[in-house]
Amino acid sequence: MIVFFKMIVFFKENAMPANRRPTRLKSRPPVPIRKLTEEMMWSLWRAFALVAAIELDVFTRIDAGKTTAREIAEDAGADEAAMRRLLDALVALGYLRRVKDRYALEALAKTCLVRGGDLYMEGAAMIARGLTMGWMQLAEVVRTGKPAVQENSEARARQFFPVLVRSLFPANYTAARAAAASLARDRRHPIASILDVAAGSGAWSIPFAERFPKARVTVLDFPEVTPIAREYATAHGVAERYEFLEGNLRETDFGRDCRDLVILGHIVHSEGPEWGRRLIEKSAAALRKGGTLMIAEMVPNDARTGPAPEMLFSLNMLIHTGEGDVFTMADYRKWLRAAGLGNVRTLKTAAAPSPLIFATK
Repeated sequence: MIVFFKMIVFFKENAMPANRRPTRLKSRPPVPIRKLTEEMMWSLWRAFALVAAIELDVFTRIDAGKTTAREIAEDAGADEAAMRRLLDALVALGYLRRVKDRYALEALAKTCLVRGGDLYMEGAAMIARGLTMGWMQLAEVVRTGKPAVQENSEARARQFFPVLVRSLFPANYTAARAAAASLARDRRHPIASILDVAAGSGAWSIPFAERFPKARVTVLDFPEVTPIAREYATAHGVAERYEFLEGNLRETDFGRDCRDLVILGHIVHSEGPEWGRRLIEKSAAALRKGGTLMIAEMVPNDARTGPAPEMLFSLNMLIHTGEGDVFTMADYRKWLRAAGLGNVRTLKTAAAPSPLIFATK
């Protein structure tokens, strides 16, 4: 009895304060609690399972004929049981398929994740890891309003972009092919002279060079990046029609009334509103009458409430640049009209998250 009495006293003295006691859930409509788990845990797990597979060259090894967990693990110098878990997760994620104990590549992995392929996402794992380090500092970035790492500073850009542009080649090249096909159908706009600004790997201009065999392309980028564009142009058989202009796009003269097509492929966002507007002005001035400006960007709705990828990209710019952001279609229409361009139109393509933008001088 004494022991029982002491237990009652103990629980009374150590009881949770009323304001901290769990409350009984009232009847309410169900909420998608699972969504929080998926976004805070599973989405990260998916990404890093893929990163690990790329770092271990799993997809290239399978393409080369190593198709069991033992063969892949031995070739990679990895643990067989651990490799089997990774491979089975990749099956669940849709990158591999398995028949008994043998694994094979699904189409997306075959196209983009096999080293040496035409659309191989080279450097993607390194970029994913690097960006994650910045995203882990987002709360502090929001507190201070200052970027974690300023990737668009010239010194950082010269290190960062040579890796980034290789990883982006597959998606950008595929979207540009759709753009080139669209302009090819428009016989009012022959294309003989192209300026590819901040060209990176040349992904945005190579499909135009392939589609228009008389077109000559000028690539503008840092000297650390132009060799990559030369490499990809050579691989696609169009390098003899390319010339390379090395320098900072803010300082380089684009010329006047000399281009049929100017391409701004995912560069306005890193320049910010003031330099982005100036970049469109310089590009418009370089166009001949009847020439076309093409802009590829992440474009949110005019209320800036979505879509989610575009608004998350805005946060990515907050983390990694001093001025960068995403801009609405209303912003682009205003800047394009002010630069003397009209017939503003868009093209949706499955390879690009947002519609491509075209305007005519």
